[in-house]
Amino acid sequence: MSDRSINLHDHNQTQNMWPLLAQWRRESPVHRLDDGQVYVSRMADCWSVLRDPFTFANGDGFKAVEMPDDERMLGEMDPPRHPVMRRIMRSSFDKHAVEGARPFARSEATTLLRNWAPAESRDLISTFTDRISNLVSFQLVGFPLEDTDRIIGWARDLLHSEWPAMNRTDRGEGLAGAFPEFASYLDQLVERHRDQPGDASFVARLAKSRHLGELLSPTVLRALTAHIVLGGISTTTNLLGNILLRLLRDPALHATLRRDPGLVPAAVEESLRIDPPVLFVMRVCRKPVEIANVEIRKGDSVLVGIASANRDETLFRDPDEFRLDRGLPRHISFSGGAHHCIGAGVARLVAQEVTAAFVECFEPGEVSLAPGFEFEGVPVFLEYGPARLDAIRAG
Repeated sequence: MSDRSINLHDHNQTQNMWPLLAQWRRESPVHRLDDGQVYVSRMADCWSVLRDPFTFANGDGFKAVEMPDDERMLGEMDPPRHPVMRRIMRSSFDKHAVEGARPFARSEATTLLRNWAPAESRDLISTFTDRISNLVSFQLVGFPLEDTDRIIGWARDLLHSEWPAMNRTDRGEGLAGAFPEFASYLDQLVERHRDQPGDASFVARLAKSRHLGELLSPTVLRALTAHIVLGGISTTTNLLGNILLRLLRDPALHATLRRDPGLVPAAVEESLRIDPPVLFVMRVCRKPVEIANVEIRKGDSVLVGIASANRDETLFRDPDEFRLDRGLPRHISFSGGAHHCIGAGVARLVAQEVTAAFVECFEPGEVSLAPGFEFEGVPVFLEYGPARLDAIRAG
């Protein structure tokens, strides 16, 4: 695959670059492409980008247009606005509330899995991972669970439209113009939670937050609430799909986790490392700088290669092997630095409880991939996970 043939906006390429990434780490760890993009492939260099939000800005995220400040989601902000809004969102995500969601996550996952009849075939993505990841998130955020399917539908339509790149569709500009029904729903939800005494949900805490003594504007609240929905709606599903696919392909791993559930957190971290739900993130260089003796020009798009850094041979022994003895997490699957994923704790919790429920509900080999199953990745260039996961429970 030559540089001219590489299209990092084509999921068919980005999800199948492992040999090429290994070559880049060996030969050109800061790799300049033909279109003003620079791919950073080694862990140490990736961290140098993630730790410097002033030189390597997040700006408009992946949008190709300049965003109004009030309409920016958290991942589309730079200092000095970003750290202020991040502190507000972090204070709204109460750690005790997140940890308190464990029993709900395990119970809901177990219920969904126990309803799987013997000899029945299922697509585990549409019938299980999509649903369980959003049920837990929506309960924490404060969305009515009966609205789950409607919210997921809006979010899917939005993510598969031109809005993520252009901040508009043919219906109008901004979230309110492009998706007025979704925007109206979020606005009403925020107002409803603001008026409920004793409400400790994320939306209620956010709605009552103040900056410089003033409540946040409706537009800002809408953008931050939408960020929580859109930020995890596909990535956590990818994480769960990757873990379940590995369990279905490796009954010995299933048996190990069933025998020793204490290894489940290690399995989740290793899945995050070797099969990251997000393959890379992008930053824009704001001034000339060097990374690993390679000149980075002002305006260059710098791609932080999560998928590559997570397999850096200088850091990980046997980097292409799934191992449960790697110790503390050293991957960057939740990004890092100022833009470390604010929902990382929720994603880890859901993945741990879903994995534990699956290995508890089924014997190794009781659920297997459907005959003729072939991996097909989600149709998103920067994500990694199965679009479908067709499986059958033994009769």
